[in-house]
Amino acid sequence: MYSQLNIVEIVDRFMKNYKLVQILKEIGLNDKEAVVYLAALGLGPTTVLKLAANSGIKRTSVYSIVDSLKIKGLINAEVRGFKTRYIAAPPSALQAVLSNRIAILDNYMPQLVELYNNPENYGVIRKYEGLNAIKGLYEELLESVKPNDDYLVLTDLTKWENLDHRFFNNFVKRRAKKQPKLRFLSVLSQQALRRQALGQQYGKRLRFLPPGVVIDTNLIITPKFVVFHQLAPPMDAIMLDNRRIINLQMQMFNVIWAQARD
Repeated sequence: MYSQLNIVEIVDRFMKNYKLVQILKEIGLNDKEAVVYLAALGLGPTTVLKLAANSGIKRTSVYSIVDSLKIKGLINAEVRGFKTRYIAAPPSALQAVLSNRIAILDNYMPQLVELYNNPENYGVIRKYEGLNAIKGLYEELLESVKPNDDYLVLTDLTKWENLDHRFFNNFVKRRAKKQPKLRFLSVLSQQALRRQALGQQYGKRLRFLPPGVVIDTNLIITPKFVVFHQLAPPMDAIMLDNRRIINLQMQMFNVIWAQARD
């Protein structure tokens, strides 16, 4: 039987490997490719038999997985005498895998944009359901924003960031590079105070709503869109492209802004 310490070590190792597998899947590997690559990283020059034993995948399947990883530049073969051994490429090679996926997307972007029907001349309402769809909505917002555009937000920054720290922290940095005129009205919180301190770094001005105000819906106003995004389940959002509604929301925001405190 395993000792208590061994059980803890085994669980800890499993969780670390699980997280790494998920990261590799986000980069573009499938489950089996991720598991075999991680096994190869830890083994050094090795055989298909050992890769199968350490990954838990059948030896007959490992051959095709190794071939796939070789095409991706993540495993190399070395021949010594009559024996072939396989060695994992260093983790830095994963950057090339990700760059290749981005290059493919960039190559086809003009065709995708050409297919996209963006009605400029009339108002539209779009609904987004689920957190992943809402992330896509934020990418649309980012794509539409130009330097010096107003970007106004009424929010609870703590609830907003807690939806997905990694995605929204990355979004904040990318949004700052577009250099819009950012103004935020937020519920007072420690997280909001930290964001206020970083405001200059991200080109943001932040003021606080009166005590006792509860915000469960994010409001975003730009020259092109108004977005209502729920911060609590169900995770739904609505985007409106209507000039009169945009202008009204901007005026209402400015009224609240003028009375809010720093």
